[in-house]
Amino acid sequence: MRALAAFLLIAALAIVMALVAKANPGYVQFVVPPVRAEVSFFVFLLLALAAFFALYAIMRLASRIATLPREVRAHRARQQLERARAKQDAALVAMLEGRYGRSRELADEALALPRSGGLPALLGARAAIDMRDFGAAARLLSRADARVASLEVPRLMLEAELALEQGQAGEALAKLDALKREAGAHTAALRLSLRALTAAGRSSEVPAVVDQLVRRKVYDAEQGAMVRASAQAEALAGLSQDAAGLRDLWNRLPEADRLHPKVALAAARSFVRLGGDREAVEILARSLDRQWDPALVAAFADCRPADPSRQLETAERWLTQHSDDATLLCSLGRLCERAQLWGKAQTYYEASLALDDHWRAHVLLGNMLARLGRDDEANAHLAAGLKRALADLGASGLAGNQGP
Repeated sequence: MRALAAFLLIAALAIVMALVAKANPGYVQFVVPPVRAEVSFFVFLLLALAAFFALYAIMRLASRIATLPREVRAHRARQQLERARAKQDAALVAMLEGRYGRSRELADEALALPRSGGLPALLGARAAIDMRDFGAAARLLSRADARVASLEVPRLMLEAELALEQGQAGEALAKLDALKREAGAHTAALRLSLRALTAAGRSSEVPAVVDQLVRRKVYDAEQGAMVRASAQAEALAGLSQDAAGLRDLWNRLPEADRLHPKVALAAARSFVRLGGDREAVEILARSLDRQWDPALVAAFADCRPADPSRQLETAERWLTQHSDDATLLCSLGRLCERAQLWGKAQTYYEASLALDDHWRAHVLLGNMLARLGRDDEANAHLAAGLKRALADLGASGLAGNQGP
């Protein structure tokens, strides 16, 4: 159908041109003495049109020839860029597969190609860090093509992680501060900040970071509370020689955090080292009223406040709900012994042993009986305590020597 339409169109044009040529009597004369040439006006028009198209074709061909070297260079550049990107993509895939050596090799191959950019350098640095080749990672991150503005954020992340892996927590935090000024605190940076703050011993700054990670669903509420409590406990333990700093930090903690067993235990131990046994007793008592923890009960008995009778009354009050707790009974025995209530102390020690035949209770009871001059009974309990301790030591050693 198209061929027929084209044929009819060409035929119509031919007829029109023939009629125009027949109807036009004019002519064009060219005179170059002694030569004279005449052509019809219609033929002249055809020749002029043909000359125009011929000149146009020659100019297009010349333009094409002139731009050919530039197009060849652009084609080669595209090929180089495609090869570099292919190597870069392969390096990324190898890294995601955990093949860090292969990823590093492909990144180096990409960097050897022109127009590779700085991203392969960052990929190579990432692989080098995972391979603990810190020198190579530092060299890759210092390349000029890796320090362009568009790669500032990932480069700072890698530099911070590199510093942290090398034990330079302060340098890592400085890099993370620069990253925060550049792009704000994103989740990966917050995770790295948590590691860096922990490594730097700046535990008091950890809870604020943990709160942000909880809001971003990295930790649930329970996990966040555990991490926050561990950091606060470490910070409190680090102030066991600084009474003013300890009280300042303790007063700044929220009430819910103060009642956490791990935080309360660390604070109580620091207060005891500074002579603040009364504060330690109050801290442990409040925490135990909220959540029972045998470790806190044992620490409660370690405290020596000026008013031991009140301490004993508090511990005996817990018996109503925890009468089957061997640690509480043993702690009550210690408190009664300190108050020279020998009969009650022996009763509590024996009740504790009835629930848990632990060597520590045997030793405490044996020492008390020895002080009272009841040597035979004391020796029996001390021997039983030694036997139990050796059995526990052997069991733990056997468990430690067992293979996976």
